[in-house]
Amino acid sequence: MKKLMILGAGTYQVDLIKKSKELGHETIVVSPGDYPGMKYADKVLDVNILDHEAVHEAARREQVDGIISDQTDMAVYSIAYACEKLGLPGNGTEVASLFIDKHLMRVRCQQLGLPTIPSEQVSSFDEAMESLGRIGLPAIIKPVDSGGSKGVTRIDTTDDLKAHYEEAAGFSGNGKVIVEKFITGREFEVDSIAVGGDVRTLMYADLNEFKIPNIFASMTRLYPSVADQKTVDRLLAYDRAVLEGFGMVQGLTHSEYIMDDETGEIYLIETALRGGGTYISSHIAELQTHINTSQFLIQMALGELDGVPQFETARCHSGYVAFYLPPGKVASLEGVSAVMDLPFVAKTTMESLREGDVTREFHDKRNRHAVILSGSSREELNERIEQVKSLLKIRIETPEGLRGPIWE
Repeated sequence: MKKLMILGAGTYQVDLIKKSKELGHETIVVSPGDYPGMKYADKVLDVNILDHEAVHEAARREQVDGIISDQTDMAVYSIAYACEKLGLPGNGTEVASLFIDKHLMRVRCQQLGLPTIPSEQVSSFDEAMESLGRIGLPAIIKPVDSGGSKGVTRIDTTDDLKAHYEEAAGFSGNGKVIVEKFITGREFEVDSIAVGGDVRTLMYADLNEFKIPNIFASMTRLYPSVADQKTVDRLLAYDRAVLEGFGMVQGLTHSEYIMDDETGEIYLIETALRGGGTYISSHIAELQTHINTSQFLIQMALGELDGVPQFETARCHSGYVAFYLPPGKVASLEGVSAVMDLPFVAKTTMESLREGDVTREFHDKRNRHAVILSGSSREELNERIEQVKSLLKIRIETPEGLRGPIWE
C-alpha cells in the first residue's frame, strides 16, 4: 500500500479520492472546512492548500509517496513546492509559476516567439490608466493569478476601469492586475497529457460563451472542434509549443485560445497545469479518449508510469451545456430527474439542487450548472442539447416573478 496525498475535497476531487481508495492506497486529503470528498478519505488534514509551506510540512510528516489534485488551480503551486522539496514526481515551482501567473505566462510566450495578446502588468490604478492609454480600448482587466474568471471585466471607457479596478486587484493573490487588448474571435480549448516531458494532445473543443456582459464563461464546450483541419493543426502546434516551452514534465493541462476575427492569428488566453473543471477532466476526457484521468493522475504522482498511456482521440462527440439560475429561491425542479436519467447524459452538477434553495447573483464561472452529454455527431449532440433544454423546467421565484434557467 502506498500513501497518497490529495489536495482539495470538493466536488471535482471526489472521483480522484474514490479512485485512490479503489486502487488500495492510503488516502490523505488536505482541506479545511467541510467538503464531500472528506468522507472517502482515510485521513483528513485541516490545512490550507494555498499555504505551500504548510502542505510541504504535512507531506513530510506523513511521509507520503505522492501528491496530487485535479480541476483546481489552488493546489498547483503547493503540489509543485512540496514535490520539489521532497523529491517526489512533479513539475517543480518554476514550471508551476508559468501556469499560475498570467503575466509570466505572456512573457514566456513572447520569449518563445509565439503570437501573444498585447498586455501589461500593473500594481495600481494610476499604472492601469497609463497602460490603458498604450493598449487602447476596448481592453480587458484580470487578476494576475486568479481562476474561474473572477474579477475579469471588459473595459470600454476609463469609467469602467475606475469602477472595476479594485475588484480585479482584490481577487489577485499579490494585488497585481493584467491590462490587455480585448480580442474578439472564435474560441477553442485544448487539453493535453504528459509523462516524462512527452506532451501529447488529449482532446480539443469549440467554446461558446454566454452573452451576458462580463460573464466570461462557456455556455457550451463541444468536443472535438469542427474547425477546418488547417486551423486545428495550427491550434495544436501552438499548444504543444506552449507546453514544451513552459517545461511541462507530467500531468494534465487545460488551455484556452482565441482566433482573432480581424487577423486570423491564434492567441493563448490562458493555460492551467491541471485537468479542466466542470467534469472536463474526470468525465468528458474519458468519453473522448477512454482514459480514466483519475487513475492516470494517481499513477503519475506515484511514479508508476514510464510513458503516456495509450488513448483514442475523438471517440465520439461530447461536451457540456451550461446555465445560470437567476437570483431568487428555487420554486420547482421539474425535469431535473428526467435529464439525469437520459442515457446520453454522463454527469450533471444539479444533484445538490433542492426546492427552497436560495440562488445568488453571478459574476463569473461560479454558480453555473452543467450537463455533460455525448452523441455520435455534432448534429446529434446539438439535438440532444435542445432536448435537455426542453426537459429542464426549473422555476425560480424572483422579484419579477417566476423565471427559468438562463441558457445564453
